[in-house]
Amino acid sequence: MAANDEGRLVVAGVSTFDSRRSLVAFAAAEAAARDAELRLLTARPGPAAPDQYLPADPAPEYRAQAERQLTEMVRYVRDGLPGVAVSTDLATGPPASVLRAAAENAALLVVGADDASPFVEAISGSIPGDLLTTAPCPLAVVPRREWTTPASAPVVVALDGHGTSRAAVAYAFAAAARAHRPLTAVHCLPPGPYDTSRNAARALAGFGEQYPDVAVEDEIVRGDPRYVLADASRDAALLVLGSRGRGRLASGLFGSVSRHLIRESACPVVVARPNHESRQNDARAFG
Repeated sequence: MAANDEGRLVVAGVSTFDSRRSLVAFAAAEAAARDAELRLLTARPGPAAPDQYLPADPAPEYRAQAERQLTEMVRYVRDGLPGVAVSTDLATGPPASVLRAAAENAALLVVGADDASPFVEAISGSIPGDLLTTAPCPLAVVPRREWTTPASAPVVVALDGHGTSRAAVAYAFAAAARAHRPLTAVHCLPPGPYDTSRNAARALAGFGEQYPDVAVEDEIVRGDPRYVLADASRDAALLVLGSRGRGRLASGLFGSVSRHLIRESACPVVVARPNHESRQNDARAFG
């Protein structure tokens, strides 16, 4: 299997200072479900201009520590899922840029949620926030806190009726089918007398025939989607959101919903990409 075969690679951005095993376990399960290679990647930003003139170079010590941590992560994956091909990469450069380039032909990019508040993120940035609308493939954000996944927990897909949902629905159906889980489609609506039946049928059209074994439940909830979906995530195995594309314009249109959820969701969140499903047809389950 070539490492760059499209759809046959799961890239996980890991920190050697915060080796969350839940993130590695999630990424490994994704790779196993897809019969894909798992690449554990960590990136060290290059030195800032003033740092270039400091007498002590921390790079060798950093590299040694990073290599030890990556070796432990590989051992953890092989102990739990010995059939998964796993590789590591220690790169230098802005982490979001390094991950974006590494995931160009990947089936999934997995990163961990951070603690950045909206205010801090606006000033200093956030790796998952930066990747939210710029990742070239579906982006999974794994929560910092531990979560439990009962066998009956559904895959939850968010529908908003604005054309962002098709890729999310495709991803969610495939994930639910692969993991033998039910699917809950949550229609988030503002207060008001809206007839949603036509939009709901259109969003899910065709997928029931393609995935006849997936039990589907529709929920129509009125309220702020940030809080509606955060609440739904407490009983979910996976929360799947749509994206309006890549770039700064998409980021502005995407609003605060996804940024809120990648910080506050109680379960992993996947942001699906338009056209990614049709190109790969391989959005498989999360394990």
